[in-house]
Amino acid sequence: MLTCALVCLAAACARSDERAPAAPTQLEPALARTYQSACASCHARAGTGAPLVGRDADWSARRAQGIDVLLVHTVNGFRGMPPLGGCGLCSEADLRALVAYVAGVAEVAR
Repeated sequence: MLTCALVCLAAACARSDERAPAAPTQLEPALARTYQSACASCHARAGTGAPLVGRDADWSARRAQGIDVLLVHTVNGFRGMPPLGGCGLCSEADLRALVAYVAGVAEVAR
């Protein structure tokens, strides 16, 4: 039921280029909920200034910096992103998995 709700929510927030965002169901359920509450409001909506999930052009140069740089940006805040990506209760492992997911990095080791 929760998976269906997350997929429906992701579809409702479809971007103007009509490409669907990466499905939150690829994350374990607790992280999928965290993605929806802390990440999707910016990274799944065009016009926020944040790089969009699933849009390779937004992420290719960022991914080239490496996951550790992206994690530092998330922890410290970067440009318009708040420190910890707005997830004050996330552990480093949670943040690492969420950053990997949002940036489209294959490795999501926890």
